[in-house]
Parts: sequence; structure tokens; C-alpha cells
Amino acid sequence: MSGKSSFNTKFYVVVGLTVFIVLYLIGFFIIGGRMNKNDEDETDNTIQVEENNSQNEEYSLLSKLESSSDIYLSTEGGDDIKLEKERWEEMEYYFDEMVKIRGAESYKPVVSGHTSSGIKFSTDFEFLRIYNVEKEEYYKIPVSKKEEFKGIVNGAIYTSFDFVMNEANWKKLYISKGEDVKTIHGWKYKEVSEKIRYKRLVGKIQPEKAKERTDVNYVMVIEGEGFEAKVETMGPDYIKITSNDCVAYYEIYEDFYNYLTDDIFS
Repeated sequence: MSGKSSFNTKFYVVVGLTVFIVLYLIGFFIIGGRMNKNDEDETDNTIQVEENNSQNEEYSLLSKLESSSDIYLSTEGGDDIKLEKERWEEMEYYFDEMVKIRGAESYKPVVSGHTSSGIKFSTDFEFLRIYNVEKEEYYKIPVSKKEEFKGIVNGAIYTSFDFVMNEANWKKLYISKGEDVKTIHGWKYKEVSEKIRYKRLVGKIQPEKAKERTDVNYVMVIEGEGFEAKVETMGPDYIKITSNDCVAYYEIYEDFYNYLTDDIFS
């Protein structure tokens, strides 16, 4: 009986161990499969989050603003002033320095703008607000960049060809040739402005050289509502616009120079 009992005991031990091992292996594979699935789900979620972040960045209003063309600015004294491409590129440089925030208290914009794609924006030179019919975004302008950004924006407005040459903004107009100064009356403003047709915004080197090579140049002073601009001929092909401590050079057609020579100072 003792031998049989010992045999039964060993048999049950072996069976028990076998069952334990089988159950352990089954549990291992089940748990491992779940962990793999969880890892796959987590990876999928991570990819989805990254894709969403990428999409959010791609379709942020700032991104849309940066990719816009045909930019128009409005401020006191001028509406829908079309920005030159080069001026807009100068402004875009500062967008990378700005930090997105939730909102701005006591926000009173002094300059506003819009694009041909429906994006609108404004600034008080402390913050930049960008918005459309669906949402809005606010960005903080770094203190160290505030004055630079303000100078770029003001320069883009007050030396804009569209703004300066819009005779509707003129209150007084003087044109001089050396010491000879002529006052131009209001009924002739439109005629003068129509003679100034520009080709493009340029740098200062060629205009300044052209001025040195030209014996006779003219200066036109425009007094408007809240601004004053000086327009100097730099030979027949260029003008220099100075306003609010901002300067811009434009290549123009010779019509204006010839008009001043043949009509105003004939």
C-alpha cells in the first residue's frame, strides 16, 4: 500500500506541474498579445497626435497669414494700402520671434490689415491678433523687437507708393527746383499723381548713383492728414520717398521727370 501511495503522489505531482506549465504558457501568450496590441494602439495614438499637431501647425492662422499674397494695411489717414512684396517679407521675419498666447487685455489696435484670402490681422505693437470668421489667435511681440517691428510697419505704410501718391490724402503740395518753389493747387493734384507711375521697389545704390549723374533734380513735398512726405527725383528713372523717418526708393517711368521739366518748370 505504501508503494502504491507513493506512486499516486508522484503521479499527481507530475500532472499538477504539467497543468501549471500549460496554464502559465497560455497566460503568457494571452498577456503578451494584449501588451503588443496596447503598444500598437499607443503607437497609433502617438502618430495620430503628431499628425494632428502637424495639421494644426500647418493650418494655424499665422501659417496662413505668412503664405498669403496681396496684403493690405489700414491706419489713421489711409485705408487698404497695398504692401510691396519686399515690405511684407521684412514683416514676416518678425513672426518667428512672436509667442502665441491665449489673449490680450486692453488691446487697442492702431494698424489693421487683411489678405486676399480672407485672413485679417491687427497690432498695437505689443500684440499681433490674427483672425477670420472661424477663430482668432494672439501673439506677443518680444519687447526687444517692438520698436524694430513698429518701424517696419510704419515704413511699409508711410512710404507705400499707393499711400503717398493717393491725391485724396493731399492737403498741400509744393514742388521745387533748387530755390524755385511752386505751390500746386488742388485742382492739379490728380494730374500730378497720374504722372508718377512706378515699376518696382528698389534698393538705394542705383538711385543714389543716378542722382549724382543728374544735373537737375526736383523735390516734391506732400502735406496730408497726419503725415508729411518728401519725394525726390533721382534722375529721370528713380524717386526717393521719405516720410516719418522712413525711406523707400522706387524705379519709375520717365513721365514724371519730363512732366516737371516741360510743364511745371518750363
